[in-house]
Amino acid sequence: MTWLWIGVGGIVLVAGALVPVLSHRRRGAAGAEIRARAAYLELAHHVEVPPPVPDGDEHAGPLLRHATERWHSAGAVLASASTPEEFRLAEDIAGEGLTAVREALARLA
Repeated sequence: MTWLWIGVGGIVLVAGALVPVLSHRRRGAAGAEIRARAAYLELAHHVEVPPPVPDGDEHAGPLLRHATERWHSAGAVLASASTPEEFRLAEDIAGEGLTAVREALARLA
């Protein structure tokens, strides 16, 4: 009977140790999703209505088109993302678009 109680105690101890680990994994996935969606929405803010590009500027226009393409790509990845890695990929893609937007705006300033 003593061995039974020791076994039950061991199981409870292991289960208690696993709960924080498993909940941390879920929170990590939620955080990755939030960061990816935030980057995507920030990029959308800049490319849905892009700033006017003067006719003589040959660099800002392609940069803004690249940013728009990155916005579409990030949206496609987000549409089917379910793992932290997929959300990080979408965040990286949106980040590339935001970098292009920054470069374009710097040229237009």
